[in-house]
Amino acid sequence: MSGELSFPKDNLLRTCFLIAACELLRSVYFSFSSVSVMILHSNTYTIMAFSSTVAWIFTVIALFVGLSKGRPTLLVFWLLFTCFATVTDIIYLIWNVTSSPIFDAKHFKHWTISYLGIFYEVTCLYLVFRYFRRLYSYILLEGDNYDVTSKGESSKLRLMPHTI
Repeated sequence: MSGELSFPKDNLLRTCFLIAACELLRSVYFSFSSVSVMILHSNTYTIMAFSSTVAWIFTVIALFVGLSKGRPTLLVFWLLFTCFATVTDIIYLIWNVTSSPIFDAKHFKHWTISYLGIFYEVTCLYLVFRYFRRLYSYILLEGDNYDVTSKGESSKLRLMPHTI
């Protein structure tokens, strides 16, 4: 039974896995979009856009591994990357709203979609951060007994908060 993949019973962890799945879909979609734009118009900006989507995919993979293996360091990696991206989106939205010469339905629709995207990202950040705080406090309580597999001691049982 140790080789089976079991779905966690913890609702917060389930939500975090759902967030990771949605983030993976979004990152792969934007990766394909950036490749298609890069094929049509190859310049520095399209290359940077593609490289950032590759980095985004790696951070989402880190989120999956951090959630499944109970590694808070990988969760911090995703949290920092997503915080940076969200702050960048907020700055871009503020710049876009303040520099627009007119206010019409097209601009309002674009700003609303950007705002909803920022709201989604902040909600995801909050939920993953809540799980990180709970996981980290569990590690502090367990001390040296939490993750002995990384220290090479396979005789002890590895404790994970979502399996209890």
